[in-house]
Amino acid sequence: MMATFLLWQFVYLPLFVALGYPLAIQYERMGAWRVLMPFTALVAVVDVWLNWTTFSLLLWSAPRKKEYTFSEHLERLVFDAGWRGNIARVIARYTNRFDPTPPHIPFP
Repeated sequence: MMATFLLWQFVYLPLFVALGYPLAIQYERMGAWRVLMPFTALVAVVDVWLNWTTFSLLLWSAPRKKEYTFSEHLERLVFDAGWRGNIARVIARYTNRFDPTPPHIPFP
């Protein structure tokens, strides 16, 4: 039971967000992409959940006030000089490639 929860929390849900983000962000293009809004809402809910649980544990960094999504959390971490900043910049490059209004996460 616990192993199943950990597998979902640390593997399946982060993978869902990582693979779902490129599709979910396309709703900003409007037009035919509007059909993705329900999917976008689901990805956003999972993203907020993971930001406050799994991603906080993995990065040893709790989100601050008004850092609801992982992207908002990363906007601060990309300026970190340590290992957290390195990971944040890699993830920021990934998200910025798919955002129709780049940059999704500005970094130096």
